[in-house]
Amino acid sequence: MKNEKGYILISSLLIFILIMVIAATLISICITNYEIQDIYVKSKEAFYKNEGGLDKAYLEVVKHVEFSIERANNKIEYFMKNEYHNFLQEEKNKEMQGIDSEYVDLVEDETGIHFVINKEKIDEKLNLMFKEEYEKCFLRSQYYKLLVKNIKELNSQYIKLNIIDENFDIIDDKINFKILTCYTKDKMTNELVQGYYIDVPNKDDIYNEENIGKLINLRNWFRRK
Repeated sequence: MKNEKGYILISSLLIFILIMVIAATLISICITNYEIQDIYVKSKEAFYKNEGGLDKAYLEVVKHVEFSIERANNKIEYFMKNEYHNFLQEEKNKEMQGIDSEYVDLVEDETGIHFVINKEKIDEKLNLMFKEEYEKCFLRSQYYKLLVKNIKELNSQYIKLNIIDENFDIIDDKINFKILTCYTKDKMTNELVQGYYIDVPNKDDIYNEENIGKLINLRNWFRRK
């Protein structure tokens, strides 16, 4: 009888321990699942926050493209108003001195000496001036630092934006750079990088609020962390 009671006691104890082990395992699994779900939710939140940051950065890039086109147009207007006459005179003087000019041809006939302006070459010169001034807005420090500054001003408590490597490149008439957005909260850091390829337009191309986005080509973003 005593042996039976002892056996029952040991069996009950073993069953109790087994139940406790199973319960502890289930609790551990639940906690792990909760932590995984929590990480997933926070990761999705970080992703959407970063996407929102990239959207804001895109609008700043659009503004800088508009600014660059405006400066390039102003450059052409200033040249035509203040420098064009002197430029033509210098080219005419070259022809008079026997030096070939790309922009002016000297023609002599029975009526006298005439100068014929090569409008195609003049237009090429103006277009080159336009493109060079546009590019300066991304390459010259005083201008690209303005874009960098405007991007950084989008920073908030959890979102930090910046341009990676502020020395922009131009390849095949495209200005290349990358914008980094970093979301940090609750010891979690998530980063996205968006690549930009900005076309260099011609002076006669017409861009406005509706179509200026055609100049901005985006490389698919990628996670850096």
